[in-house]
Amino acid sequence: MTLADAIENLRAREDWDTVVAHVRAELNSAMLDFQTPDLLDNPQKLARLAGEIAAFDRLVRIFSNATPD
Repeated sequence: MTLADAIENLRAREDWDTVVAHVRAELNSAMLDFQTPDLLDNPQKLARLAGEIAAFDRLVRIFSNATPD
């Protein structure tokens, strides 16, 4: 089974939209955290936040664009 197949199977679940909405909300929350002065002064926290944003963004794109092979 490929990732696209697994996502298609998950889309059949009635709570799939809730999962995707939660990931999108987490992405938006992390993007808003860039406005927090404490993070802008700390390179380690800023790097961690950038990694989280990249991961959430990738999940959203995978969930949105997956089609079965």
